[in-house]
Amino acid sequence: MTFHTFECKYPLSGSKFATIHKELKNLGSSYFENKPKMADENKKTDKITKYVCTALSQYGIIIYIILRETTSSTFVPMLIYRINPTRMIEENKDNYVDVFHCNNALDIPQMANRLLNEISPNLPNIEICSLSRFDYCVNIKLESQQQVTDSIKLINQAFDPTSGYTQKIMFHTKSYKPKYPKTEATFFKSKRVEISFYNKRLQLQQENLNDEWHEDILRAEFRYFKSYLNDLYKRFDIDNITDFFEKSIEIGNYVIAYQLKKLKLDVMFRSSKSIENIIKNGTFKAKTKLDMLLLVEWVSSHKSLKRVIDTCSKSIVNKKLLKKFHKLGISVKPLPCRSSLPEPFNLSELIYKFADAKKV
Repeated sequence: MTFHTFECKYPLSGSKFATIHKELKNLGSSYFENKPKMADENKKTDKITKYVCTALSQYGIIIYIILRETTSSTFVPMLIYRINPTRMIEENKDNYVDVFHCNNALDIPQMANRLLNEISPNLPNIEICSLSRFDYCVNIKLESQQQVTDSIKLINQAFDPTSGYTQKIMFHTKSYKPKYPKTEATFFKSKRVEISFYNKRLQLQQENLNDEWHEDILRAEFRYFKSYLNDLYKRFDIDNITDFFEKSIEIGNYVIAYQLKKLKLDVMFRSSKSIENIIKNGTFKAKTKLDMLLLVEWVSSHKSLKRVIDTCSKSIVNKKLLKKFHKLGISVKPLPCRSSLPEPFNLSELIYKFADAKKV
């Protein structure tokens, strides 16, 4: 199991903030203040000031200090570390692609603390910080850029809005009609979970980063935030960030399987003809089979499953009927006739295949 980025935070006392703030200011232009902003423009809010330290950015570490003004004369300082452990290794400083294997997670505190102490002996060690974000991440090596593009399109088109997740959408610049992005498929649930599949090559090109050996990667990221992590702490009997690192493989296997199941992406994508044959040879009642075949026909003729659900009556598509497809282990969204993806296309199998590979 592999991951990419995590964040942890630590509340600072006023005196501790003053000491660290002074030391980081001595670093010069690598420590600066972001423009203050309102946390929520629709509510009476605290003013927030953010300081950013990029002195260790070449090692994958960004330091933030957030000041939340509670009254005109008081504020609450919070220190946040955002860490990419792969780049903490000297030979990987410019490696923006490879991911970190959970087998080595217990090495992270020592590596991070050594780097942090080089710029300030008063920065807290990460063992005493509280985990606020953790990104499990898998590099899925496909055979071509076309396969990466087609897989993202398929995942977007297969999204089931009855799953409880929200799909990231964009809007046409002229018509303002909603559409899903062509370069990513992202789904989120409140501020707890965000699952994203995107074209790694395009992301590197947009950020002017080296992509020489990683041209055909579908990046799968499973991002978990504070409230969801709190639930994981209870489920896996975790007391601190070190415990989490120690159990990160077990946790990763659980959360990825759970999210894929909830999104109904733990199935095989097949052609319309294959899906029809599976349904006809199934054990469902004749009326159920007819309903399933009709739904496949509707989805095949529309751009996405969501479009069908939004436009058709519940007599044609409903949660109960969708569960029948999941029970068969197939997606109701067929593979397009001219898709570059192999049949069957098993996304979850690819995720687990590459989840144990640090490099692709």
